[in-house]
Amino acid sequence: MIKYTFIFSCIDNGGGHQIFEVRAIDKQEAIRKGMKIAKKFACGDICGDWECKLKREDSL
Repeated sequence: MIKYTFIFSCIDNGGGHQIFEVRAIDKQEAIRKGMKIAKKFACGDICGDWECKLKREDSL
């Protein structure tokens, strides 16, 4: 099973900004994992301002 790297970023309602990488088989799994991690470290709830993008793997 191939896993891809996604960049997850969000802002919590305490004003904290988080950005980190998530390894997942698809975007839905990446969002689920990203939200779980983000909520663990959030100051309050995650606002509607979040984003999950596939990380570009630059070829050499």
